[in-house]
Amino acid sequence: MTKKTLSFILVTILVMATILAGCGSSKDNKDNNATPGPTQTAGSKDEKVTIRIMTRTAGTSPTVAAYQGLLKNFMDENPNITVVDESLNDEAAFNNKFKTGLATGNLPEIWMNYGGESFKEYAKNVALDLQPFLDADKKWSGDFLPLLGTWQYKDVPGTFGVPTEFYSVAVYYNKEMFKKAGVEAPKTIEEIPALAEKFKAINAVPMAMGEKENFRGGHLITNLALKKYGFQKTQDLMSGTAKWNDPDMVSLLQTMKDWQDAGVFGKNIVTMDGNTATTMFFEEKSAMLFEGVWALSQMAASPIADKIGVITFPGYKDKPELKDNWFGGAGGYSVSKAATGAKQEATIKLVKYLTSVEAFQKYLKETGGGVYPVKMDVDTTAVDPITIQYMEALDTASDFKGEISEYSPITQLLDKARNEIQGMFAGNSAQKTGDAIQNFVDSNSK
Repeated sequence: MTKKTLSFILVTILVMATILAGCGSSKDNKDNNATPGPTQTAGSKDEKVTIRIMTRTAGTSPTVAAYQGLLKNFMDENPNITVVDESLNDEAAFNNKFKTGLATGNLPEIWMNYGGESFKEYAKNVALDLQPFLDADKKWSGDFLPLLGTWQYKDVPGTFGVPTEFYSVAVYYNKEMFKKAGVEAPKTIEEIPALAEKFKAINAVPMAMGEKENFRGGHLITNLALKKYGFQKTQDLMSGTAKWNDPDMVSLLQTMKDWQDAGVFGKNIVTMDGNTATTMFFEEKSAMLFEGVWALSQMAASPIADKIGVITFPGYKDKPELKDNWFGGAGGYSVSKAATGAKQEATIKLVKYLTSVEAFQKYLKETGGGVYPVKMDVDTTAVDPITIQYMEALDTASDFKGEISEYSPITQLLDKARNEIQGMFAGNSAQKTGDAIQNFVDSNSK
């Protein structure tokens, strides 16, 4: 492949809270950061301040080394600012430290989180509204993927975090298997059931899915809902104006069950795990794999890497305006509202530094891989072909939203919905599944 540069939308490949690293020191970046924000003090640039940051990026991996190098670069360029890295890799240790800081009023100036409904109380009470800073620097805010909604709420005005990583789910497919079966990769939901007979003729299934780890059923119903009804359906379910057992939701559940009955997923889906489904894909017994961005490195290292393509999860034929909705979510930085004056100015400067395009470009160069939550130019000779195809699939994405139940204030709903969908694949009807989920919502609502 000749060396060229393409402009893509990027997302992170790292499943855990891996942050960014290696920031450039271009003149443009310095000029952007030098502009005082809405509550910054222009005359405070020489005041010595210390700010703390707490992420999950700790240990000895190349990502950690790059992240720590980024912090060092920042301090070298800003000798008046000392950054104390309080990152912890262990999830329990991280959560405990955050809770202690919250209880004692001693939160770090910057901390990593995943936003969503569970973050709402923090947005109300301890997180700084970053919207004024985003508005003041259109270059910075304009480079992000449409992910800021992760930290936005209808009844809490503002934006309370910015993305540093991103996950999404697409469809990996075997180009040669589709050619052998005499069909094209599906462009619409309606095309999928007919694939079962086509691939049966070559002793394969369209899309093996391991539902033993039941999150995949939750991912699938979310994709269908986003493509059919948009995010509005999630909002209506959360507000109670829609129900899990209404005709709309039952029809989506029925679609999933119909696909299972048609043989789209293969046999014994409830007892099949994700590793088995992936193995079937690599052994060319399954033509597609419904999987996330985190699988890219595994795809690139597979024995069929040169046969793998990437497509978006298909949309509905009658809803073309919703086909570019993606299932995905973000992790990012929030800032403590306790940081004021020169400390706030330094904190915002670091956040912008960590999430700039220059930072992601340097990170890509230093680690030799990964995809990120911004629009930026990428040298295609430095990225494997499957990652490039994933980027191209993402290029038309208009919105990213997480699993339906993640937006519920009922914390147990995520597991309940997944368990009931697994039960549907085990034999329950779509209506019974919707009824069970809705009954749980009703019994746990105030």
